[in-house]
Amino acid sequence: MKIHHIINSYSDKAGGAENLVRMLHRHLKNNNIQSSIFGLIASDNEIDDGYTAGLKTPYSLSAFLSIKRYCDKNVKKNDIIHSHLFPANFFCSVIKILGFTKATLITTEHSTHNRRRGKTWGKIIDIITYRACDHIISISIGVKNQLISWMPKIKNKVLVIKNGCDLKHSNPIIRKENNKTIKLISIGGLKEAKNYSMTINSLHTIRNLNFEWNIAGDGLLKEKLVKQVHNLNLNNKIFFLGHKSPIWSLLEKSDIFIMTSKWEGFGIAAVEAMNSSLPIIASDINGLKEIVDIKPPCALLVNPFDKTDIAKKIEKLILSHKLRIELGSKAYYNSNNFDKSIMLSSYLKFYNNLVNTFN
Repeated sequence: MKIHHIINSYSDKAGGAENLVRMLHRHLKNNNIQSSIFGLIASDNEIDDGYTAGLKTPYSLSAFLSIKRYCDKNVKKNDIIHSHLFPANFFCSVIKILGFTKATLITTEHSTHNRRRGKTWGKIIDIITYRACDHIISISIGVKNQLISWMPKIKNKVLVIKNGCDLKHSNPIIRKENNKTIKLISIGGLKEAKNYSMTINSLHTIRNLNFEWNIAGDGLLKEKLVKQVHNLNLNNKIFFLGHKSPIWSLLEKSDIFIMTSKWEGFGIAAVEAMNSSLPIIASDINGLKEIVDIKPPCALLVNPFDKTDIAKKIEKLILSHKLRIELGSKAYYNSNNFDKSIMLSSYLKFYNNLVNTFN
């Protein structure tokens, strides 16, 4: 048996799904389970048993044909195809529906939101995508609930394996109180889901406080966001750092972590911030609040569509060193619930159970 991970890209400059695939692939190989990754988009990353179709976009007939050729050449009946992200998920499902493969098809659902949900054409596409899957793994309870709400008939196929990540720190960080500028940090692509524009507007209302906000990430909205910061005269307060990896030194030098996303399947960056003993400003949304609002809660939750609420919560943390230390300490201990070893063990157990059904 071999696991074939099929995804749009496995670049380390992409998102959480790509990071999960790379971790899972290495863990399987370390446990003597055959594994490979097939990415549709060209990638600079070299990874053992990693292959790419070298395409510029996954949204094409060439992408479908590339997956079919890969399956024809490499996938056997008792293998497992594990697909991630749209449209790779959709293409894998079509290949199975058309009978081009007899392999078991599973997918991991990574988000609580996508552009297809709530639309008739989206329902048709997702019926094709999910009904062809033998199993569907959700990275959080929130992701599972949102998916089942959209596609009730697949309920019995869906299980939850919560996401996890590398945790650097074995002890909490205690940040001393002084009169320095309070450093806010966010990590994530400059895209609509991250809601940076709303947070910029929120910070404009408390601009007289002594803070700076560093945003580590890149994306299509950069030009628009830079212009917004300039128009609000916040150039000395808000800084775009571009893609950064690793991010630990940034987190260690910061005082408050902000994730005011409109939607978030999980929130790996939030876990990394928690492990760095940072208090969290987080959206009160499915997926994300499962991480930061567990007992004891380590975040101030905000309405991501209310700039006043966001501003008030950030102001509260900026002005209270005691609260920052209290929430930061809780954050560190909560982060241990999301160590990657827990997630990887769950995936390994899942795969082994599938193998037993083959025998």
